[in-house]
Amino acid sequence: MNSVIRLCCCINRVSSGNPSYCRDSVIDLLEETEKHSADISLFPRLALCPPSSDALLESNAISNLCEEALDQIRLASTKSGSCIIVGLVKRFFGRPMDVIAVVQNGEVSAYLPAAGYGRLSSVDPVAGFYPQSLENTSDLYPWDTLFSCGDLKFCICPCPVKELPLHLPALAKTGCHAVFVPCYEPVTAESQQKNIDLIRALSDNFGIAIIFVNGGQGDTSCPVCFEGQAAICECGELLAHHNGNSVGDHTYSLESFSFCRDLDCDIISACQKFSSAKRPEIILNETSGKKGLLRQIREDPFLSSDPQQAENYLETLFCLQVQSLVSRITNTGLHRLVIGVSGGLDSTLALLVCHQALQQLELPSKNLIAITMPGFGTSDRTYYNALSLISSLGAENRDISIKASVLQHFEDIGHDPSLRDVTYENAQARERTQILFDVANSCRGLVVGTGDMSEDALGWCTFGGDHLASYNVNVCLTKTMIRKMVTYLCSRFDEQISSILRDIVDTPVSPELLPPDESGKIQQKTEDILGSYRLHDFFLYYLLRYNFPPRKLYYYACIAFSEEFSANYILEKLKVFLNRFFAGQFKRSCSPDSADITEVCLSRYPIPSDCSAQALLSDLSDIH
Repeated sequence: MNSVIRLCCCINRVSSGNPSYCRDSVIDLLEETEKHSADISLFPRLALCPPSSDALLESNAISNLCEEALDQIRLASTKSGSCIIVGLVKRFFGRPMDVIAVVQNGEVSAYLPAAGYGRLSSVDPVAGFYPQSLENTSDLYPWDTLFSCGDLKFCICPCPVKELPLHLPALAKTGCHAVFVPCYEPVTAESQQKNIDLIRALSDNFGIAIIFVNGGQGDTSCPVCFEGQAAICECGELLAHHNGNSVGDHTYSLESFSFCRDLDCDIISACQKFSSAKRPEIILNETSGKKGLLRQIREDPFLSSDPQQAENYLETLFCLQVQSLVSRITNTGLHRLVIGVSGGLDSTLALLVCHQALQQLELPSKNLIAITMPGFGTSDRTYYNALSLISSLGAENRDISIKASVLQHFEDIGHDPSLRDVTYENAQARERTQILFDVANSCRGLVVGTGDMSEDALGWCTFGGDHLASYNVNVCLTKTMIRKMVTYLCSRFDEQISSILRDIVDTPVSPELLPPDESGKIQQKTEDILGSYRLHDFFLYYLLRYNFPPRKLYYYACIAFSEEFSANYILEKLKVFLNRFFAGQFKRSCSPDSADITEVCLSRYPIPSDCSAQALLSDLSDIH
């Protein structure tokens, strides 16, 4: 068995700006790897001071603490015998560098620059980083270094996973058998599976092993979400894969974790496929006269057309919603959650996220204070659905009518309540927000926001009203996705709760700021005013992900919705979308904290708050 190399992937729990805390979690994991006699232990990039520390990474105090922490790890390595690969900030010639340290037998063998990352990435690699004991190869990028372990040649390549395809061809030419990839990147609902898919494909294509770790256990959850992830892939076979919410029995755990697997040198040697033969040159001839579009365009591009993949995605997305809130609760020490519950889709999903987060933290259900605030437009259907759901989940309900306080407010500002304009509507939303924040102050709690990405994109929220929260959990999900998410979550609960959730899914979407009709039914229906959310969500996806021009948005939508909406309707609603998208940017420019847990999200499409939609609308000027 001398062809076997034992590898250990280690994800330590981190704390922003606290290298001593990070060091302790690293050393605790090293004690575990020692029990397994690991040959190599791989930790994440910046494991001793996470990138969320931001400006602190350039502080002398932090870099000094990182070096002291590394010295303690160096001393710990004398016992383990394992080769330890760990990331930190270190100063060279007075300049902070994001580096990977290689430690073994009480000595630091090398410091390797981690290029292509964050705040410190603009600093050029410093000559002389590599000790003579490691082999330098001119074909490699400056931050790639080879070393041997048994019969295997290893390379440390501290780059983002998506950049691996740039480096692997050069690495494979050197006869490299395995690549270590220490990372520290935010996660989204898509990224973890994409990382695994890419690693498996590259590992299989080049006949090598890829050992990948991504840090982030316990890190902050704004403006992005972090979660540890690690994988070992040998020639296309996934030997092991874990992330922070899949380790052990404690789902959504924020604690450190590690696992070990053996690589077989003989298997890898037999699978070496790289050929240095020149690649054929491909020339594309221009063609004309193409008719139609030879590709499928789905009405809901956010979710896979495969039902099982769609369910897996929704499950991952819900886990990340819960994980981000768990991190915020844990890191702030605020163990009470305050949420306004209307009986609509958005507040229902946010309520379920809060409930699951408290369960994960083993906190009482009564720590969730769910407030119903009936107003002038509240219907019996939504009101009683809200009360029933809160009761069924065991949360504390506070029922606070806003009618009297809003009427007093109208009197104070001289507004005629019979004039049902924007002042009439927004005053109700702002009164509800005031109640939520004041209750949160009184119980030392967090106000959990409920607004979704569709409403954010269309500016369908009240500035200074439901626009505000201590932390938002739905902002990366469209209205269409939330409807499907709540439907999916029905299976998690008993029939009583599932029945309530199904009725909420079937309820027309409404802000309920205008009175119901004479029979008590909802009169103010959002989609009657704005148009179909499914159509707006379609526009949103292709604008944010691919930056399609309006003409192409229109063309794609006409194909996707050809059997449902007329071309004139699509054109009309596309103009509504563009006008509202630009007009609502000032609200998005000062949004509350949240985590970007999907790749398609509004924070990745920044525009000025006073930007005009006119240029984009002109692209539609000759379409009738």
